[in-house]
Amino acid sequence: MSTIRASWKKWLPSGIVVAACIILPMVMEIGTHILSLMVMLFIYIILSQSWNLIGGYTGQINLGLAAFFGCGVLVTHFIWSIGVPIYLAVAAGGVSAMFLGGVIGLPTLRLKGVYFAIGTLALAEVCRIVVGNTFTRMVQMPIYYVQNYNLISRYYLGLVVALIAVGVVYLVTNSKLGLAMAAVRDDEEAGQVTGVNTFKYKVLALLISAFLAGLAGGVYAFFQLTFQFISSVFSPLWTFQPLMAVMIGGVGTLVGPIIGSVFLVILSAVFAITLGKAHLILFGILFILVVLFFPNGLVGFEHQVRQWMARVRRSRLWRAI
Repeated sequence: MSTIRASWKKWLPSGIVVAACIILPMVMEIGTHILSLMVMLFIYIILSQSWNLIGGYTGQINLGLAAFFGCGVLVTHFIWSIGVPIYLAVAAGGVSAMFLGGVIGLPTLRLKGVYFAIGTLALAEVCRIVVGNTFTRMVQMPIYYVQNYNLISRYYLGLVVALIAVGVVYLVTNSKLGLAMAAVRDDEEAGQVTGVNTFKYKVLALLISAFLAGLAGGVYAFFQLTFQFISSVFSPLWTFQPLMAVMIGGVGTLVGPIIGSVFLVILSAVFAITLGKAHLILFGILFILVVLFFPNGLVGFEHQVRQWMARVRRSRLWRAI
């Protein structure tokens, strides 16, 4: 009974937040700006969970996330434009990104440390250049799709896919696969000695991560419709901004990427409105301060506060004695 009660208390705040996200657009007129901001928030939550799975839980610094995201955007856009239902098009975007992850992962995952990071970044840049030279004109949906554009449907699709991404990461990290990924992160050589096929689990982690990034790309394709330069979705920003969100929230945690994404998207929007272009400087300073003073991210801040309060209590008890 106590276990059930503890589990209930643990998941209750998350359930309230999810219920609020589901109900709020039904009972209130939120406005297009906030809805668009929320869709982008969901996209960043998916991307940050994707990066955290391979970077935080497996310890492989992937700088090619933009390639998987862009692949998801491209495939979803063209499949949806020929009349395939959007949920199937988004799933196809995720599968195509997973296939690309396999193509990229097999050669690059044999590299270690900084060489893997450089290899994935180089391959992502190759994808960006190839796509930019192939699609030199504006890519847009037929006029029928533009005329029937509905932001609410984009909002709920983003919410559903974000919940799926969080659920997938939770299930993976609490399974035998998650234990193997932790072994790769903590000490790959020791894992190999004890019989863990580290290369196999690194490939699986990369495939799942790429699938989630492809789903995020599918949501973005449904949200954006028109692309002046399709190569922009392969920009390194789609790698480094989710990485920042994970670093801010907390690497290797489930909640950290969500908190970091809220910090990144919401505060960036607020600063952009109030400070204009100067918001980039202020946000950069805040990011540096978070990394310096909260190396475990904002999720670790609570633990730091508890440790500080425990030290204060011990010192008071010692003085009383």
